[in-house]
Amino acid sequence: MEPETILVLVLSAGVVALLIWFEVNSRQNEARQKQTFPLAQSAHRPLQEKAQGKVESEIDKTKAA
Repeated sequence: MEPETILVLVLSAGVVALLIWFEVNSRQNEARQKQTFPLAQSAHRPLQEKAQGKVESEIDKTKAA
């Protein structure tokens, strides 16, 4: 093989390896975000229910008056 061919093959393999690494890293980041997102939602859920309960009680008071 000629040195130029070897150089092109090595550079091409490096680019392919870099693209694969980017894809794997991206998928891992997405998986991490999906794991932490439901936890953040569940932490806010009781606060949302409490606020909704207050709004409903205010509406009931207004209807009664």
